[in-house]
Amino acid sequence: MPILRTLKNYLKAYLAKGVMRFMSQNNKIVYMVLNCNSAKIAPKVILPATDYVVQQIKKHIEVKEYGRTAKGTYKDVPISVVSTGMGAPAAAMVLEALKRSNVSHIVRLDYCGGLQEDINVGDIVLCSEVICGDGTSLHYLDTKENYPKVAANSTLTSLLNEELEKNKVEFHKGPVWGHDALFREPLELLEKARDHGAIAIDMESSVVVALGELFNIPTASILIVTDKPSGKGLENEKISITPKIFQNLDRISDIVLDVLSSLNEK
Repeated sequence: MPILRTLKNYLKAYLAKGVMRFMSQNNKIVYMVLNCNSAKIAPKVILPATDYVVQQIKKHIEVKEYGRTAKGTYKDVPISVVSTGMGAPAAAMVLEALKRSNVSHIVRLDYCGGLQEDINVGDIVLCSEVICGDGTSLHYLDTKENYPKVAANSTLTSLLNEELEKNKVEFHKGPVWGHDALFREPLELLEKARDHGAIAIDMESSVVVALGELFNIPTASILIVTDKPSGKGLENEKISITPKIFQNLDRISDIVLDVLSSLNEK
């Protein structure tokens, strides 16, 4: 390795140690996961997973970037947008960081697959509870159940429900199945999820809601259906992109912001 590069690496390590020395253990974890100080994260957090949803939400609120997070105000209420990245393990890391920050409420807003006949691409799903078919949640939950259920926060979910109805927005409400492998959703898995009552499937809601409950942070999940898995594998599924996906993403972005900003008044 060239001497100059070696010296730069030593300098980086020296500076990092200098900065970390003045941080609490909790703040070190927040910085490691989100690349920002915990003080830069607002108490109210919107938690998408996909980059497109992150960018769309940020069009509804003027934000300043802090590491992997963005913070702005909506109706004078500070709100952060924090990406979990895709999958339960990545989402769990972010929840661990948010637990160590001054976070009071979390709403996951992203995509899901529809599991019922009456649910179509572009529809909205409000999660009533999660069914933990993922592997990560089981490392946290003190249970011997194969597929434990965790209810989304009732107060926060009710507020989202009321706001949707007030704005005359059609939606489905029910359990969401958590899963780890987007490209491995065989028919047997989909039937199992339906047998357990799931109306939708995604990879993050289960761990986000479960850890929110475990960490005493009121947490809800509201999703847009982007596909209806058939069990043939994602690479063989028919891709259906409809204007309804983007229209409803816009609508529920406003609704989530309205609900989170209203919590200061309650």
